[in-house]
Amino acid sequence: MASDFLRWLTAFLMNADSKPAAGIAASAETDFSFWRIFARHWQSSVRYYGLRHTLAQVSEAAYRFFREFLPGRRKAKYGDLDFDFDHMVDTTRANVGFREQLTAALSGHQYFPTEPWLFEQIMQALILAVSDQHSAVSQGAATLTALQDFTFIDLGSGKGRVLLMAAPYGFKRIIGVEYMPEWHRIAKKNIRKFTAEHQPAAVIENLCMDAREFDFPAGPLIVYLFNPFPEPVFAAVLDKLRQSLLANPRPLFIAYRYPELETLLNKGEWLDKIAGTEQWAVYRDRRKRA
Repeated sequence: MASDFLRWLTAFLMNADSKPAAGIAASAETDFSFWRIFARHWQSSVRYYGLRHTLAQVSEAAYRFFREFLPGRRKAKYGDLDFDFDHMVDTTRANVGFREQLTAALSGHQYFPTEPWLFEQIMQALILAVSDQHSAVSQGAATLTALQDFTFIDLGSGKGRVLLMAAPYGFKRIIGVEYMPEWHRIAKKNIRKFTAEHQPAAVIENLCMDAREFDFPAGPLIVYLFNPFPEPVFAAVLDKLRQSLLANPRPLFIAYRYPELETLLNKGEWLDKIAGTEQWAVYRDRRKRA
């Protein structure tokens, strides 16, 4: 009986994602609902893991989500407000809506903004790694100009905190990719406020779309991830990035905060780990770069 129900549920969710919805546009901002995104997550997970493993993962995600409402854990949500107070923006986890957090939890991972002090650690590691490629330039000069040719991409950019923190580092471009429309709208407001006050050199862009559909731009890349995807999506995004580098070889660094799925970066032997702690890791494309 349970197996019959699981097969029915899988068939229902497979169809839920594939049936066109009349009058709904194809963009992520308009073509969005809890059931559509959950159905897509279920579909990709069943194909990647199998039915029973997928059900176990969804159950565990639901447990973790509702555990966050325990008194001790609710207080922890307000421990990341300093950045918002300093910059008059809204990037905190404390006021994320129940619907958006539940949708994110059951289809991937809940929203957690990156801590500024950890982001600084990661950026210093990236600057040193990029500067190593400028052996003909003095270390001081290389540090000041190390990132000026790079596009910084945050996949799963949420409310945009990492995009704002990346602004002072001299990137050529800064791009965020976020699937949740509500977080995308908040990020756009944050970017407008931050840009008006600080006038960063790089234009900060934020796209509302599935990361699997994002086309990586030409030129050197730094790709940042705060464990934003379930494994099937992460694997698909990494493969698309690898294919982009094969078609257009160029320098690439991946900065991965909370590297729960780090084994995926070690598969295929096209990336080398060059720095990291228990909380983050930095990888570089090991192949010859143009």
